[in-house]
Amino acid sequence: MNDVEHLAPGDDRPWSPEEAASIARAVNRAPSVHNTQPWSLSMHDRVVDLHQRDDTAPSQHDPEGRDRTISCGAALTNLVLAVRKLGWRADIAFRDDPEHLASVAASRRLEPGPAEIQRYEAIADRASHRRPFEPRPVSGPDERALRSAAEELPPVRARWITGDAEALHLARLLTYAARVQHADQTYQRELASWIVQQADSKPSGVPAEALGEQGLGAVGLVSDATRAPDEAWLAARVESESVLLLSTPEDGLRAHLDAGAALENAWLEATHRGLGASVMTQCLQLGEIRRGLARRGGGPDSVQVLMRFGHPVAPVPRSARRPLEEIFDDDPR
Repeated sequence: MNDVEHLAPGDDRPWSPEEAASIARAVNRAPSVHNTQPWSLSMHDRVVDLHQRDDTAPSQHDPEGRDRTISCGAALTNLVLAVRKLGWRADIAFRDDPEHLASVAASRRLEPGPAEIQRYEAIADRASHRRPFEPRPVSGPDERALRSAAEELPPVRARWITGDAEALHLARLLTYAARVQHADQTYQRELASWIVQQADSKPSGVPAEALGEQGLGAVGLVSDATRAPDEAWLAARVESESVLLLSTPEDGLRAHLDAGAALENAWLEATHRGLGASVMTQCLQLGEIRRGLARRGGGPDSVQVLMRFGHPVAPVPRSARRPLEEIFDDDPR
């Protein structure tokens, strides 16, 4: 948070319709598993409550709701940034409740800092780049900035996959997961129902033209069209991109929220810097993959997210979103 405060106190007036819409638009652009947008908002006084929806959960991809909660953590980052952009300090109160996840109170006037403004502005441009990146690597300063952004939430630890041995280890795990999930017809039928054509007007789901058929991004979301990768070839792809692993000491509701918030921090920082990114969590639904990555990291942390970063080759199609009025659980005014 910016430590330069304007001493004007808060007020008890409720959010105006314009403020409510601004907050909802930011939350609405958060990334989510299969673009399910599993969140809703309620507002009272100067407080925004973040709720989790489970009515559209992909049961085969996310049987424990891990990715759904991580998605809500990403929405929480956007919610905080929107409150900050409106010129308020954002105080977060976490709830130990899978339906009512957190409350964000605008407690007093506080101007946003430059980094917060930059990330807020990146919300509108953030997109999932699942196709191959340009061959040129992400610079050292950019990698340091992305890792720092992810670790702004102290419980979350971030580390880059580096070196031949780590790249090959990850490639072997991803290849194994790809073969298992490619052969799972129940899983593939569910995934197919979430892939939509460009002409479709569905407000959820992943655009078919956004998916790649080969490469690291394609392995991150294995469909019937995904080509089974060769381990050595995939290891070379891992080395040529920047792959970030996010982990947490615990593995519960709060840990998943923290991982999602850290994910979005890093993603928005990348977008601001002109980089593309996509998230790989499909493989982490297999316990043996998460354990294999944790052992390689040399610690007991729970692996939550894999992210890949690089220089986009071309713009990617944007996923549709629900109408703003559907985000609210009650009348925002």
